[in-house]
Amino acid sequence: MGWQTLVTALVVAACAACALWSLLPRSLRQRVAAALGKPLPPASGCGGCDGCSSSPKPATPGEAVIRIVRRPPGGG
Repeated sequence: MGWQTLVTALVVAACAACALWSLLPRSLRQRVAAALGKPLPPASGCGGCDGCSSSPKPATPGEAVIRIVRRPPGGG
């Protein structure tokens, strides 16, 4: 086995582990982390994004009007 094959296998394994970790349900991630001796921090109520700290700009009604015109097919 060449060194390029070994490096490629390590990169693929790391990417697969990262994808598996991100797709695991939180309960399973907590069990795995506890088994490894590194407990996860407590989860926030909405999933952990930082969008709640900044208030979004309220949209004004009628700000963007989109007009849809249907044309017959083949009419050019």
